[in-house]
Amino acid sequence: MAKARRVARARDKRADIQLRENIEQSDKPEPHADTHSQSGADTVTPSSIGAETPAAAQAKADAAETTAKSYTDTHEDKSNPHIGSASNTDISNLQSQIDDLEARVTALENA
Repeated sequence: MAKARRVARARDKRADIQLRENIEQSDKPEPHADTHSQSGADTVTPSSIGAETPAAAQAKADAAETTAKSYTDTHEDKSNPHIGSASNTDISNLQSQIDDLEARVTALENA
């Protein structure tokens, strides 16, 4: 549809409304999906709009899986993966210190 523009102000409100609707309709782009189809002159591909391709997404997923497996295998291969962790004796000593501090706080509160 050709672009319609107002040349002069209409005196009839109905004509004015119709003219305004025609102008709005003429400003809308015409449907052109066929030009972007695979056989069209201006095809749209994932790479042309910056979208992720299935192959690239799969490559990222494979890399993440390999990294996760590598980390898991390294962790599980250690004889004691949590070496350096507190022993039961260390935990008992810390609990004793906590109990002692709580008793002191209670004594100060009651004094």
